[in-house]
Amino acid sequence: MRRMTVPLQQISPAVAQAILCRDLTATIDGKQVTVRRGATLAEAQERLGPRPDLRATVLLPEPDDITQPDASLALAKAVAGPGLTLEGPHQGQVNVRAEQFGLLRVDSDRVYRLNRTNAALVATAFDGRVTQPGDTVAIVKAPRLVMAKRLLNRALAVAEGGPILRVAPFTVRAISLIAGTRIRPTNLQVASEQLRNKLAQFQAELVEVVHLDTDAPATIAATYQRLLQAGSEVLLVAGSIVLDPQDPFLVAARRLRAQFVCRGAPVDPGTMFWAATFGTVPAFGLASCEMYGRTSILDLVLPYALAREPLTPALFAGFGYGGLLNETMVVRHPGTAGRIHEHAAASAAH
Repeated sequence: MRRMTVPLQQISPAVAQAILCRDLTATIDGKQVTVRRGATLAEAQERLGPRPDLRATVLLPEPDDITQPDASLALAKAVAGPGLTLEGPHQGQVNVRAEQFGLLRVDSDRVYRLNRTNAALVATAFDGRVTQPGDTVAIVKAPRLVMAKRLLNRALAVAEGGPILRVAPFTVRAISLIAGTRIRPTNLQVASEQLRNKLAQFQAELVEVVHLDTDAPATIAATYQRLLQAGSEVLLVAGSIVLDPQDPFLVAARRLRAQFVCRGAPVDPGTMFWAATFGTVPAFGLASCEMYGRTSILDLVLPYALAREPLTPALFAGFGYGGLLNETMVVRHPGTAGRIHEHAAASAAH
C-alpha cells in the first residue's frame, strides 16, 4: 500500500478506492459533515462534494492488500461456528451474536494465539457464558485499514480445524435427585424446589426425587442403575461427603465403574463438590450451597451438562481461574446477578 495526501476535487479512477486514514470534516449548508476514516476517497467526495480546499490523507491498496472491512469479515467467518450470527462490518468491526439460548464455548488458547499474530483483534465473552438470542459474545476486527493478505492468512491459519466460538444448545431434559439419610425430609423438599426452579431456566425438569432410608452402597448403586435405565440424563446427589473415601455414594459409584472427573472443585462456593460420569450421564455430588439456591459450582457446571458438553478434569481445573463466583458469575450467567446481590446483602446483614 502507499500513503499519500490528495485534494478532494477531481479524483482519478486510480485513487478512487484509496482509504481515508483520518476523519474528514467539511461544513455543508451550515452543518458539519464528517466522513469517518476507513471510507473510500470516492465515498468522501460523494458526501462532501469536490472540495479543493480539503486534502485527504489516504492509503492506496496494492493488489496483494485487503481492506479492513473485508479482512474483519473473513476473520469473523473463520472464528464463528454453529449457533452464532455475524453483524457488520461497521467501521471495520464485526459483531458476533448468539442465535439461540445455549452455552457459549470459546477456545481461549486459540483466541490468544489469534491475537498474537498482530493481524486480528478478537474479544470474547467468557467460555461457559449462558447466551440469549441476540447477545453479543465477541467482536472481531482487523487492526489495520489496509493489510497484506499474507498477514491475514497467517491469522486465518490459527482458525483452521474448526471454529473458535460456538453456542451449544441445551438439550438435556430429565434430571433426578438422590438424597441420603443425612438430608432431612423438610430440607429435601426445600432443596427440590430450589433445584426445580434452577432447572426450569434451561427447560429441564427434576423428574424424580429419591430419599433413601439407608446408606448401604448396594442400595445406592441399585438406585443409580434404576434411574439411569429409566432415562435420567443427569444425576444429582445430596448428602454425600467427598472428603470421606468410604462415603457410600462414592463407593456405589465405583461399583458401577463410574469415572470420577473431580473430587472437590477449585471454586468458591463449591469446593466440596464431586463429579463423575456413568457412561455419558453426569452425576454431581452436591454440598449444601448447591442445594439451597446459593450461587455455586453447580451454576457453573450445570449448563455444560445440560448442553451435553464434555466434563473433563481439565475443564474443572480451568474453573479455578475466575472461581470466586461472587466476583465473576455475573459475567458467565447474567441471570444469577440478582441472587448474588441478595446473598451478599444477607451476609452483610448478619
